[in-house]
Amino acid sequence: MAAIEVESLTKWYGRTRGVEDVTFSIAPGEIFGYLGPNGSGKTTTIRCLMGLLRPSGGRIRILGERVVPGRGTQHARIGYLPGDFRIWGRTKARRALGLLAALGCDGRAGNRRAELATRFELNLDRAVGDLSKGNRQKVALISAFQHGPQVLVLDEPTAGLDPLMRQVALDVIREAAQGGAAVLLSSHDLSEVSAVCSRAAILREGRLVEMAPIAQILQQGEHRLKIWFANGTRVDDVPAPQLPGVRIVERQPEMLHLAYQGSVDPILKWVARFPVDRIATPQTSLEEAFIRYYRRVSNAAAGGGGPQRVEGARS
Repeated sequence: MAAIEVESLTKWYGRTRGVEDVTFSIAPGEIFGYLGPNGSGKTTTIRCLMGLLRPSGGRIRILGERVVPGRGTQHARIGYLPGDFRIWGRTKARRALGLLAALGCDGRAGNRRAELATRFELNLDRAVGDLSKGNRQKVALISAFQHGPQVLVLDEPTAGLDPLMRQVALDVIREAAQGGAAVLLSSHDLSEVSAVCSRAAILREGRLVEMAPIAQILQQGEHRLKIWFANGTRVDDVPAPQLPGVRIVERQPEMLHLAYQGSVDPILKWVARFPVDRIATPQTSLEEAFIRYYRRVSNAAAGGGGPQRVEGARS
C-alpha cells in the first residue's frame, strides 16, 4: 500500500489555478522529488497534503486514511518541514522542540532529538530567535525527524545550510527512507534531488507534466562529449548535414565540448578524421535536464500542443 496517495488533486483560488488534476503516489521507503519553479503548485500540493487547504477536487490519503481539511490526519506519524518555518522566538530550542513533539503525543522523541542536535552541531539551549538562519533550519529539520515519522513532507529542507550540514541533512533523509519512511522532497536544489530521489515529478503552472525515474529524466535530454585534440590540430566546424542536432557548448583551440541527442556513433566517426588526445563524457545534471525539458514543454504549449503528462510506472 502506498504511504501517500494523491488522486486528481485540484485547487483553484477563485479563477487562478493552484494545481489541477495532479495524481501520484509514494511508496514506503521511497524518496520522491517534487520539482517546479515558484508558482508552479508545489506549496499548494503540500498544504493540501497536510490538511491546511481545502482542495477544489480530488482525494488524498496518508497511510491509508483520507485527509480531511482542518483535521490533523495522521499528523503524529508525519514529519513536516514547511518552506517558511516559524516558531516561538524567545523559547529555547530544546523546549520548543519538546512542545512540538508533545503535540504529536510522542514522549520518546528526546533521545532522537539529542542525537540529531549532535549531528547537526546545534546548541539546543539557545533561544530560537537568537539563532542564525542556518541554525533555525536545523531546528526545523529536527522537528520533522525527532519522532521517527513514517511519512516525511519536506519543503526545501536544506535551505540556508552550509555544504557540510547539507550533506548531514541528506544522510538523515536517506536513513529515514531506509527505515521505511515515505519522503516527499520539494526542492530548488536539483543536485540534491538527483542525489537522493528515485523518482521525480515536474509541475508547470499547476499541472503535472512529467513523472519518471530520475535516470529517465536525464536520458531524455542532451548528452555531452568533450574532445581534446593533439597539439596543433585544426578542427573544422561541425558539419550540420552529417551531424544534425549536434551543437557546440564550448570551443577552445584544441578542445570541443559538444551536446547531442541520440547515438554518439556519427560524432565519433567524424572525430576519427582528426588526431585525438582524449575524450570525456561529462554527466548531464538534473538541472540541465530540467531546464531543457521545461523549455521544450513551454515551446510545445506556445505552438498549441500544450503540455503532455507522462506518468511513471508507479503513479
